[in-house]
This record gives sequence, structure tokens and C-alpha cells, in this order.
Amino acid sequence: MELGDLPQEILIDIFLLLPLKSIGKCRCLAKSYRQQLSTPNFIKSHLSRNTHQENLLLVTPFDTIYSIIPTIKDDTIWKKLPGLDLCNWTEVVGSCDGLILMVLEEFEKFLVNPITLQMVKVPKSPLALKRKKSFRMHGFGYDSSSDDYKVVTLSYYDTDNEHRSNDTFVDVYSVKRGVWKRVERSPYDHSVLQLSPWDYFNRELSQQAMFSKTLSPGAFVNGAIHWLARSRKPGSPSVIAAFNLTEEVFDEIPVPGGVDVQMFVFNKLVVLGGCLCMTHTRENGSIDVWTMKEYGLKESWAKFNIHAANDVWDIFKPLYLIRDEEVVLVTEVETLVVYNRREGTLRDMVVGEGRVVDDGCTFVGSLVSPAHIAPESKTRSLVEVESKTPSLVKVKTEKV
Repeated sequence: MELGDLPQEILIDIFLLLPLKSIGKCRCLAKSYRQQLSTPNFIKSHLSRNTHQENLLLVTPFDTIYSIIPTIKDDTIWKKLPGLDLCNWTEVVGSCDGLILMVLEEFEKFLVNPITLQMVKVPKSPLALKRKKSFRMHGFGYDSSSDDYKVVTLSYYDTDNEHRSNDTFVDVYSVKRGVWKRVERSPYDHSVLQLSPWDYFNRELSQQAMFSKTLSPGAFVNGAIHWLARSRKPGSPSVIAAFNLTEEVFDEIPVPGGVDVQMFVFNKLVVLGGCLCMTHTRENGSIDVWTMKEYGLKESWAKFNIHAANDVWDIFKPLYLIRDEEVVLVTEVETLVVYNRREGTLRDMVVGEGRVVDDGCTFVGSLVSPAHIAPESKTRSLVEVESKTPSLVKVKTEKV
């Protein structure tokens, strides 16, 4: 019996067990296979079975992007997925279902699938504040109720040198519908809490540079995008503000017990191992890393401590969890390190040309295509973009 003689249901079940690379090869065998393996239902089913294996995407100097799977204690055998040379990327906002929202210079945003090498441009918001007179921060996630991916931008005018803001505007882009809209303003102050400690203390940074700065991206977990913020009432504590993508309103997530809620400037909010994660830097330079094991439950915050930091400028941003034993982190000075939780030690990590990185995030490899989620937009492959705009995108495939 040939493969094509099997019942349709059994054939699909077999395909669902295959890795992405094998599915790509099967798509080339026959037109019927390509059609079956490209339907939204198959792509969603395959994604749901493969969410356990995360990849780590890193942007290094000279805008080289590496997509790799870390392993414990031996960085030399990291499996490299296709390496991409992309020029002028300034920010990796975050990922969802294998899609990564990335920002170019001039704040142009793109949804990129690093596995299929497809990308789609997110149009600029007609509601956006003027770049040189405002701060902004982005978030990206999935609204399961409407089967829609959404880009969220928070922006506010800067009013004085202490970076206290007036109203924070909330703009939401529906990838499915291809439209921007402005929803209710945020009830929180998102200003100084989102500056890096370096920018917070560097008084020599030009006013124009501060005005044009994109601030910390939101962390997408459990259908909501999260930012550190502060209540607008005088003397109120800092909070974790969660923007629900279905209701398009803000709510609060309880912070870990024992954290100084009056001063979040040295804290980071990220996604680690699929959980909401907050880092809290102490005065002695050590860092508490909290992960919320059960979303929304304050008692589920679990902590481990990094004692190897020498000073406040070594503030870490967790990127990747390796089997609950090691954590890949990037420091405030953009060096890449790995912390071993059992041994309590830090080691340098080399990726590509060195250990310096500009940004990074985790993502799950998937077949989700911008063509399916953004029907009104023109989807292009990265190879096509390079041929038409050599200065924008270059593609390089490295052998493992």
C-alpha cells in the first residue's frame, strides 16, 4: 500500500507527527499534499502538538539573526536553524505561535516567521503620536475569541525632564481585519518604569534621543499583554498591568510578595518558559527572578536568586529556560550569559561572532503564515524582499 492509498484521517495523523522540516519536504511531493498541509486547520493542529519545544532568536551586532535551540553546558552543539541577516532591526517585540513582531528603524513593524521565511508589514497607525515628542511601547499577541493576532501600542507625550506622563493612549491593530483603532486610555502611568536603568541615570542623553526611544515591550501570556506600571493616584504602588486582548481593557496581576512595589525602575517583565516572569534587582546587585507558575495566582510566584552580579549595571533580562536547570540571560550591557541554578554560577555564551547581542526572544517553530492571518496585506518571502531591496534584508542559510 502506498502512502496516498491511506484514508485521509490516518494520513493527516501521520503528517501531524512530523517535524517542520519533513512537512516542508512533503509539501513538495504533490499538489494534493501541499494543499492538505497548508490548511489553517492542519497548521493549528500541528502547532498545538509542538508548543513544548521553544527556539531562541538572537539579534547580534551587524543585525545578524540566529535562531537556535540551546542545550545544557555545551553551546558548541547548539542546533542552528536558518540564519537570517536582517539590516536595521532595532527591537524584537515578542512572539506568538511562531510569529515574531520586529521593529525596523523609523518604527516600521513586521510580522516575521523565521521558519517559513515569510513576512508582512504592519501599517503605521494613523493615530500615532509624533515620534519626536512621545514615548511608545509595543506588544503582540493572539485573541482566541476572534481568532485574530493583535499589535498593541501604548504611547504618551513626555511633559517634563522627570518623564512623568499625562494620558497614555492605547492603539490596537487587528491583523485579521487590517485596521487600527484607539480604545480607552490606560488607567496607569507607564512612563519612568519602562526606561532602562542606563537611560534613567544617563542625564547626557539628548532630549531628541529620549523622545524617539521605544520602551520595554509587553510580555504576552494567557491572552493578555503585560507591562510594569504605576497607579495614577499619588503614593500608589507599582503594579503589573495586563491588557486583555479579548476585552481590550486593563486589569492587574498580583506582584510577588516581598517586592518593593514603590520602585520598579530596576525590574524587568518577560516571558520565561511560557510563564510570566519578573526580575527584581536588589541594592547589593543580586537579582530575584520570579516566575508565575499558575497565571493570576499570587501564591504561585516562585523565586530563584542570581548572586553573581557585581553591580547595578549587570541587570539581567531572562531569555530562555533550559530544562529548569539553566537560564540564558542578556545583561544591560548586551552580553550573553548563562546562569546555572544548581551551581549558582554564571558563564559567558558565544553565539556567532561573539557573546554580544542586541535583543532576543523565544519562539515556537510553526507553519503559521502571514498570508493566512493578514489576508488584506501583501505577504513576501525574505528572499523576495532582498532581491527588491538589497539594503533592507539579506538571507543566509547555514548548514548545521
